[in-house]
Amino acid sequence: MTASLAAGPAFDDTEPEPQRHTGYLIRRAQQLHVAAWTRMVSTEITSVQYSILVVLDRLGEASQRELCDEVDLDRSTVADLVSRMERRGLLERSRDPQDARRNAVRLTEHGLAERHRLRPLVDRVDGALTGLLSPEDRAALRRALRHMLDG
Repeated sequence: MTASLAAGPAFDDTEPEPQRHTGYLIRRAQQLHVAAWTRMVSTEITSVQYSILVVLDRLGEASQRELCDEVDLDRSTVADLVSRMERRGLLERSRDPQDARRNAVRLTEHGLAERHRLRPLVDRVDGALTGLLSPEDRAALRRALRHMLDG
């Protein structure tokens, strides 16, 4: 057990349970995000699928392993997402001529169009989630979450 975990809880005992627990708050925030995403962005393209569209737009092409690393998902999840997105015409994949074990994944024109169509809607969801925070608090929240995820 790491020293930080062995040291005991690092929370304010005056806050009621379960609201004082970080995991509870993260779960509730995720529920809020999913509800807002479904209402404001898409019922067909998930936020994880959107992340794949964004990564492929940035990289141009990626292996499924690179997608795993970029969106922090396991291989089977990425393989399933890529298959579903390929069936919907958002992505195309082909074998790398240099390495037959590697699938090269890229956006189709439809996938790129969807990425661009969804961008302002995604920004609107982000604003809805963090709109009550000051710019400083919003930056601090993102910084803290990145730090926690990198840890």
